[in-house]
Amino acid sequence: MTRVEFDKSYSCIKLADLLSQSNSKTKVKKLLQTFSCSKNEDLENFLHHKSILFEQHFRSRTFLYINNATKEVIAYYTISISSLLTENLDTKTIQFLDGYKDDIEVIPHYLIGQLGKSDTCDHKIGAFILADALNTIDKCQEKLGGRFIAVDAVNKTKIIEFYKENSFIEIEDIDTLIANKVDSIKMIKPYFKGKPD
Repeated sequence: MTRVEFDKSYSCIKLADLLSQSNSKTKVKKLLQTFSCSKNEDLENFLHHKSILFEQHFRSRTFLYINNATKEVIAYYTISISSLLTENLDTKTIQFLDGYKDDIEVIPHYLIGQLGKSDTCDHKIGAFILADALNTIDKCQEKLGGRFIAVDAVNKTKIIEFYKENSFIEIEDIDTLIANKVDSIKMIKPYFKGKPD
C-alpha cells in the first residue's frame, strides 16, 4: 500500500487502496477528518466531504500522506483528467495549448485538483508532494499522450512563485483576475517547448 516515503515517519497511500481494504467507510472518513488546513478551507472541505465520492465515481484519484506514528493525514494531492474551457482565452493561447487549432472550445488535460499540507505538518513538503503528483501524471502521459498539466493556483504571489519554480506558467492575465476579484489563476506545465505569445 505504500507508494512513496517522504521519510520513515510518513507514507503515501492511495485513497482507493484504503477504500478497497477497509471494511468500513466510516473508518476511512474518520482518517480523512484528521486533516485540517486553516489557510485553505477548500482543500480541507474537499478531503472531508468530496474525495470519497470522487474516488468511487472515478472522477479523480487522491493520494494521502499519513504520519505513521499518529495515523493522521498530514498532506495530500488529487489528480484527474479534465477539460479546459477556452472561452476566456485569446486565439494564440488556445492554439498554443491545443497544438494546432485556435477555434476549439474545450482542451483535455491532466489536472492537479488539490495539493496541500495540514496545519499539523511542520515540514516543507510542498515541492516533494508536487513532484510525486507530476511523476504519477508523467507515467500516464507516456502511455496516453496529453499536452499539459493544469492547476488552479490560489492567486497569491507565494503560491504562484512556487508553481513557477516547478515549471508552471500562467495562461491567464493576473491583473485582469485581480480586477475581477478572482481568487485563483490557471497555470500549466506543458509537455512541449515554448510559451504563449
